Amino acid sequence: MAITMSAKPGIGEHRPCSARRFLIVTAMLSCAVISPLATASVYFIAPWGTPFGDGTSDHPLDLATTLSSRSSAKPGDTLILLGGTYHGAFVSTLTGAENNPIIVRQAPGARATIDGDLTVQGAWATYWGLEVTNSGRDRSKSRPTAVNVLGPHTKFINMIVHGGGNGFGFWTPAVDSEIYGCIIYDNGWQGSDPDRGHGHGIYTQNETGTKRIVDNIIFNGFGWGIHAYTEGGALQGFHLEGNTVFNSGSATRQNRRYDNILVGGLRPASRIELVANSTYHTPGKGGSNRLGYAAANQDVLVRDNYFAGGSTVLGIQGWEKIVMKGNTFFGLQNLVSLAWPKDAPALTHDIDDNTYQAGDASAPFTYRNQSMDFPRWRRAGNIDEHSRAIASPAKRPAGLKIFVRPNRYEPGRAHITVYNWDLKDTVEADLHAVLAVGALYEVRNVLDYRGDPVATGIYSGGNVALPMTGYATGPEFNVLVVESHRGR
Repeated sequence: MAITMSAKPGIGEHRPCSARRFLIVTAMLSCAVISPLATASVYFIAPWGTPFGDGTSDHPLDLATTLSSRSSAKPGDTLILLGGTYHGAFVSTLTGAENNPIIVRQAPGARATIDGDLTVQGAWATYWGLEVTNSGRDRSKSRPTAVNVLGPHTKFINMIVHGGGNGFGFWTPAVDSEIYGCIIYDNGWQGSDPDRGHGHGIYTQNETGTKRIVDNIIFNGFGWGIHAYTEGGALQGFHLEGNTVFNSGSATRQNRRYDNILVGGLRPASRIELVANSTYHTPGKGGSNRLGYAAANQDVLVRDNYFAGGSTVLGIQGWEKIVMKGNTFFGLQNLVSLAWPKDAPALTHDIDDNTYQAGDASAPFTYRNQSMDFPRWRRAGNIDEHSRAIASPAKRPAGLKIFVRPNRYEPGRAHITVYNWDLKDTVEADLHAVLAVGALYEVRNVLDYRGDPVATGIYSGGNVALPMTGYATGPEFNVLVVESHRGR
């Protein structure tokens, strides 16, 4: 039998006694954004579990049964994965309710890893903190998508997804779903052409409602980072916010770079929003971001993003309406390319209040296939009246730019993106919006997330020193995760 709670259920830990289990389960979700039913049940799952278990930590269930149509889980229930590796291709049909999703989480202090893949078909369910990977070493052949999302109204929170074909497949049937706070890396495979990588961090399409891709870290795959692309489907309704995407394509045999963010395909895109994202390609290595591909598109909002690196930092093609304000662009070659078909009417656009830093390029803008400097760019499109262009003859901006993104679902957790243009060995980040004074904290570099923390301590307020050396992208660029409690 499962544990039925008279208070909010939460996460249990590995093989606790019954009394301690009740206290832990009650406490862990007490501050969660998602609030299950007061009479919800908690089921424990383990790699050694069986279809005949009663769902207690002493007699846990197996994962395949618990995710299937044979599951006893009902709206508001919590499924707790005890530590260990779950081998196989799993299919979840778990279906909760609008205000009472089924929650699937790992136990505190545990590392629950699916080695294979996960396909989600059910609705109103939340998958939280799990690791999904594929330990197969042959990267010369295609491999399954790590997390394949078909279920509407589903959430994927603070997961670690790596080693799949795509990290996430986030498809049209997954209406109004969200991928939030995930660390997604090293996905894809090497094609027969040594220059061609396949597989993306997130491959997505949408038609109804709005898909939210928020506060994720995506890097070092074989293909694109966020790949919103279609040939025969739809690209309508995406909100991309607070994501950090870097060095997409760098896993290929020849370290070829692809788009960190691509939204566009052979069908029109509409209702697209990019807000406060950060991207990076190692300067001189190529890569880009692209909005628009082949089809004529409708409307796009590009606001408060920080785009750095790439042979074209941002290409915008074929949009009827563009709002692009408050962004920063840095690159050694082309900063922004703006184009639409020759026979199309003039754009409806609001492009202003941006900052452009162009290395030593004399004509870093492209307007309707014509290269030009900043004054001509302004005149040609009647745009960027209040924007500024800053020459960077040292081939890098000056100073330091740090973005701290507190986690919406887990207090005490945040992603930190650092552009360390002055190449300092150590920088300081203000974490008062993340950590409570007196809290124990750990900081990890995402390039070695399972390794030792790069900083630890008891938070006394104000700034925390962060080392910038010792990692492939440092000291110029680093992405870190701070946590005030560590569940590994």
